[in-house]
Amino acid sequence: MIRILLYPNISLPKKNNTLQDRSYIEFLSLFINQMNIKRSDIFWYIILPSSDSRDFSELEKLRKSLYFSNTYFINLNIPDYPLNRIHFDVNELKQKLKLDQYPIDLIFSHQPEISRKLKLFFNIHTNLNPPIIGYLHLFELPKINWEGIFEYTIFGITEMESCFINTAYQKQLVFEEARKIFKSSICGQLHEKLEMFPDTIIPKNIKTNKSGTYEKIIVWNHTVDEKKNFLDFEKTILTLRKKRNDFKVWFPMMKDTHRLSKEYRWIINNNFKSKKEYFKILRKCCVGVSPKKTYGEWLDATIEGNLCGIPYIVYDESYYKEYNNAGDYFKTRKQLLLLLNTYLDNSNYRNEMASKAISNYIIKYNTMKKVEIVSRKINSIQNKKKTIRSKLTNKIISIIKNESEISHKELLGKKFLDWDPNIKFDRYRKSILKTKGIIENDYLSKSKKHRNKRFNWKSIYRYEKT
Repeated sequence: MIRILLYPNISLPKKNNTLQDRSYIEFLSLFINQMNIKRSDIFWYIILPSSDSRDFSELEKLRKSLYFSNTYFINLNIPDYPLNRIHFDVNELKQKLKLDQYPIDLIFSHQPEISRKLKLFFNIHTNLNPPIIGYLHLFELPKINWEGIFEYTIFGITEMESCFINTAYQKQLVFEEARKIFKSSICGQLHEKLEMFPDTIIPKNIKTNKSGTYEKIIVWNHTVDEKKNFLDFEKTILTLRKKRNDFKVWFPMMKDTHRLSKEYRWIINNNFKSKKEYFKILRKCCVGVSPKKTYGEWLDATIEGNLCGIPYIVYDESYYKEYNNAGDYFKTRKQLLLLLNTYLDNSNYRNEMASKAISNYIIKYNTMKKVEIVSRKINSIQNKKKTIRSKLTNKIISIIKNESEISHKELLGKKFLDWDPNIKFDRYRKSILKTKGIIENDYLSKSKKHRNKRFNWKSIYRYEKT
């Protein structure tokens, strides 16, 4: 069993979470589920915000979405965004991550900005020294976002074995910004450790409108802020509306208080209560528009729309073409206007482009691509770990064989090893698990008839004579 500490980028969930927040949580759930299909030797310890009476229901939804047979939650007092990005309570971690209970083999951190603190914590306060891999769905650049996070993130990535991002364009942006601040040795590490982590789709999630019909609705399922060039799109649709009035525009992430929502009856804002309702409305739309992105980050809004049978007109940049190089692209408002008219007027062309997008995803982005990348990385790191053969190793193995079954906690306890917390256990653990006849107990229930098998979150070593 490979035991991984998953440190997601999650603050305390709120009822008004955006679609982006929900998409990230859905990504985590999907990722773990698909990894479980790929292999059965991973157990996930997942860091989650502690319960709060005001947000209990939302937290329960979050826990439910990440609850699998091989997950166990470790609750920490994590503040709201953006303070969660730098929050790191050593005392709480010492209390929650007890060295005799969690034999963590690897850390999968979605907050590279705290990597140095994590590494230091494990080195000083535990008997473990787990390597770190990371993932960033959004890379905040210094010229746009909160000052200081970029530097923390870069230094954090240098402490990792590798860090996954979504597009080659995103990597290029990060590297260009890093060169302005950091010396060449840091940039060299950055270039080496940043790896592509392409989005993936599951064919069964492709659910188009069964009737094949749609309404003349243009959808902008992105945030309505300057980071997504919203003002340019606003000018475009206002110009289009002067030429024709047979369409509406839907903004799923727009608040009721937004000025456009108040001024124009043909503007549809957020009017759904669940992701299911969101998809139902999305399937009725004619076409979507995807803007220039500041970071070249993940493209979930576009992909979700495509999988609902909606074609998209996208900004002419490489990060979109990495996913679909056969779509319709625009650089100017004039080009966008021309394409919008085409989609509103030509249903045959509209349906053809929708089909092409779906076919592209099925062929190029099957569901296992992403987990395959991470799975290979996990194997590579585990294989690099060295065993240690010594008198102490032989003593540990003898104890396990004599006891037949013993927990990790008991093994390290005073009765048997009385383990010195200053001595790292990682190499000994690998030696144990490579010993013939010794396995790590997996299921809480040994009964094959038990339908809801749970992996044991506690590590138990068992010796079976062969």
